[in-house]
Amino acid sequence: MKPEFSTANHLIAEMAQLAPLPVLAVDAENGSILATNILARDTLGLSAETPALRDLFDNPSLARQFLLIARNNGFVRQFEARLRLAAGQRVWVLLAARLTETTNRSLLIVTITDIHERRLIEEALRESETRHRRVLEAANEGYALFDAESGELLDVNPALCELLCYPRDELLKLKPEDVITDASLETLQEARKLWNTSPYRRFELGLRRATGEHITCEISLSAVTDSDGRITSLFALVNDITARKLNEERVLYLAFYDTLTALPNRFLFAEHIDHALKQRQRIGGRLALMFIDLDDFKRVNDNFGHDGGDVLLSTVAKRLVGCVRASDTVSRQGGDEFIVLLANIHDASDAEQVAEKILTALSEPILLPGGEVNINASIGIALCPDHAMDAPTLRRLADIAMYQAKFGGKRRYVCYSEPDDEQDAQT
Repeated sequence: MKPEFSTANHLIAEMAQLAPLPVLAVDAENGSILATNILARDTLGLSAETPALRDLFDNPSLARQFLLIARNNGFVRQFEARLRLAAGQRVWVLLAARLTETTNRSLLIVTITDIHERRLIEEALRESETRHRRVLEAANEGYALFDAESGELLDVNPALCELLCYPRDELLKLKPEDVITDASLETLQEARKLWNTSPYRRFELGLRRATGEHITCEISLSAVTDSDGRITSLFALVNDITARKLNEERVLYLAFYDTLTALPNRFLFAEHIDHALKQRQRIGGRLALMFIDLDDFKRVNDNFGHDGGDVLLSTVAKRLVGCVRASDTVSRQGGDEFIVLLANIHDASDAEQVAEKILTALSEPILLPGGEVNINASIGIALCPDHAMDAPTLRRLADIAMYQAKFGGKRRYVCYSEPDDEQDAQT
């Protein structure tokens, strides 16, 4: 052998011995280990009697697969396996190999990289993801995973499929806009604008089921980031709050509306008149308050019962609403008492025209479950600023005028006048 070749071979042998990775020289045909470097012996805990490669593998069939790939391809770049150390410990490693030919045999130069810690972390992550998936799949709340950039739906759980009445495969093909009601699209767009700066949010959206039914859901949105802290996807929990919203709306309705006639009650009416008075202060003009009390309503209850009385009150409410503008307010104050707010009128004659219209409308017979009945009303009118500037006084004066109409013969209206006025405004 030439001196330079001898020197090069010696240098290569020294390099293998000092390599920072365990190195094995393996017979490519039978897998016997022919030589190792120092690190390989120390890492694997090999004795003087070096075992065959298959003896190191936790799964011997993988050793045969490794040798077959190496012989056929001439190399192996990455091959994950678990090896058994001499002390009995099992570790995950990444094997790489290169086939080389000598004068009398084919050799594999095999390097070993310890990936045990990494593999344990990956397995722990997989187990964690599996546990989380099982929890989400069993959860009553809907779950959805979105791509942060495109908004594409990546994953859903059975609860969300059941909530929206879609099979999983069909739901994953849809865009969020396909299941969000038109009224909630603006809310979705606002949420998207804040995803990159404030992704941890809770808001309400209207969703559309496959059946066409609309429901209200509370969305709890969280961000999923990569190792660099970039938001890659968005995790949404979807909770159906339709029943709760309906209950809230019902409570709100009961707080401000009369359940029999669906008219604003005294509390909502107070807000309307306060608003009208403030508006009149800004733009001027007049407003009128009309207090209406049905004549001889007790006779209806006595003859037709309370059910008949309820039908009559509902009919009266509809006729009153039909006599005023959309900007006016009709309210039931309780019993057979109604009050009407006429906003932005020119003078008393405007209110008197409405009062005449109401008396005409109420004079039409009303069909009750037990027969037909006629009903009349007494109406008192007070004007702002002519008679008073505040709601309590206007109401009191309209009430006085109503009693003047009732004592004057019923089925009439009276516009309030001072007690010492000689001219009666009665018609």
